[in-house]
Amino acid sequence: MHFHNMNLRRLAIAGFLLLASTAAQAVLTVHAPWVRPTPDRASTDAYMSLTSTEGAVLKEVRSTIATSVVIRVEGPGKRTLPQLALPAGVEVALSPDAVHLVLRGLAHPLGVGERVPLVLTIETANGSRQEISVNAEVRSHSPLDDERRVPRR
Repeated sequence: MHFHNMNLRRLAIAGFLLLASTAAQAVLTVHAPWVRPTPDRASTDAYMSLTSTEGAVLKEVRSTIATSVVIRVEGPGKRTLPQLALPAGVEVALSPDAVHLVLRGLAHPLGVGERVPLVLTIETANGSRQEISVNAEVRSHSPLDDERRVPRR
């Protein structure tokens, strides 16, 4: 009987540790990802809204159709950022007149309706990294604009 109780205790501790490690993972929500169409292969911009349940940092973005992806800040003195802070519970909008992603060295021109694969690398406060796959649609405007145009009943 004593042996059985020890095994149950070990199993309970292992389960608790598994739940604790799972709870430590930040959950990242990606909303309305889209990419601008382009007639050439030079570059294009990508937009979306990101929300993390924990404080996290967007460390890197990759795409199989671009030689590089950078985080760009619009406005006077346009500049690139090495990373982007994602405060806990705060929606961070990547939008045309603010911070957004620039895909450089495209494999081919992008037409409306195509899909662009992106991989976001997120680092949480404890140093763990997660890769989030995003399938962004090539559009001439934000999907949120379409939502705003739908009449309410």
